Amino acid sequence: MGMQYADVDDAVLLTQQGLVKRGAFVDMQTDLTDHVAVREMWKGKQHKFDGGNPWEFDIQVDHNHSAHAVELYETDTSAINDTMIKGTVQPRHINANYLYDQREPAFQRGGTAIVDLIQTRYTAMMVSLFEYLEAVLWTKPTDSSDEKTPFGIAYWVTKNASEGFNGGDPTGFALGRANITTASQPRWANWTNSYSLVSTEDLIRKMRTMHRRIQFRSVVSHAEPVLGSMKNGIYTNSDTVGLMEELLEAQNTNLGNDLDSQGGRVVFKSSPIIYAPYLDADTTNPVYMLDWNWLAIGVMPGWENQLTAPYMVPGKHLVRRVDLDATLQCVCTNLRRQGVIYKV
Repeated sequence: MGMQYADVDDAVLLTQQGLVKRGAFVDMQTDLTDHVAVREMWKGKQHKFDGGNPWEFDIQVDHNHSAHAVELYETDTSAINDTMIKGTVQPRHINANYLYDQREPAFQRGGTAIVDLIQTRYTAMMVSLFEYLEAVLWTKPTDSSDEKTPFGIAYWVTKNASEGFNGGDPTGFALGRANITTASQPRWANWTNSYSLVSTEDLIRKMRTMHRRIQFRSVVSHAEPVLGSMKNGIYTNSDTVGLMEELLEAQNTNLGNDLDSQGGRVVFKSSPIIYAPYLDADTTNPVYMLDWNWLAIGVMPGWENQLTAPYMVPGKHLVRRVDLDATLQCVCTNLRRQGVIYKV
C-alpha cells in the first residue's frame, strides 16, 4: 500500500532512529580500505569540553627553581615565578546531509523498501562525514586564515629532520599551536627525526630512541588534563609497514611455508604498527608515535552527532532534507608525548 505524503516524513524519522543492518547493498563508496583516524579518534577518543568557547587547558612549563643549599641563620630569599601557560582552541563545525523526494517509489512500496532507501541515503551521508574527517584528522588547515577546517595530527605533530624535540609551530600558524609558540615555550614541542632506510640500524633504532624520550612521568602526583585512557598507537603507510614486515621475517628463522607469515602482525614494544591508508599519499613515509592520553577529538556536549528531523527544502515543497551537525576540534594537551619520524 502506498503512503500519503503526510506519513512519509514520520516513516523516515522512525527508520532513522532504528536503522536495521540488512546487507541490502554493496558498499563501494570510498577508495580507502580503512578509516584509521576516524576509528581511533572520532569513534574511540572523544573528550567533552564544557564551558563555552574557546576551549582551554593549563600547562605548567617550569618549576620555580627555589630549591638550594642553605646554612644556619642564613637570610631567606624568595621570588615568584609564573610557571603556568594556557592553551586555547576554537571548536569547528561540520555538516553532512541527505535528501529525498516524498514521491520516490520506495515510499509507495512501503515496508522494507523505505528502510532500504533511507539506510542507503543515511549511510552515504555518514561515509561522506567519515571520509571528510579522515582527511582532516591526518592533515591541517592551510594556514590560520582558515577558520572553518578542524585541526589534525599534522597541525599538532610537526616534522623536522633533526633528532630531538624540534617539532615547532605548524607552517602558516604564527601564533603556534593552541596559541602557544614553540619559540616562547621550547618545551611545547613534539619529538622529531628522519631516516633513510627501514632497517634495524636506522629507522628501528630511531624509533627506540623516540619511544624512550617521550615517556615523561611527573615526579609529583597531581591531576593532569588527560583527554582519555586509551593506549598508544604507531601509524604509518603501506610502503613502510611492508618493509617492516620483511624486516621482521628476516629475523625469524622458522617461517614455515607461509610466504606472508608476519602480514599484519608487526609489533613495536607491545604496540601494533597500524597501517593508515590515508598516509599512502604522504611521500615522506612518516611513522607517527601518538599517545592517546593527550590527543583526542574534543566535542561540545550535545553536538557530537546531532541529527535533525526531515524538513522541507525551500522552493521544493515535496523534497525533504536531513542534516547531521557536529561541533568538534582535534586537541593535544601534551606535545612532548607525541613524535614523528619521516624519510629523507
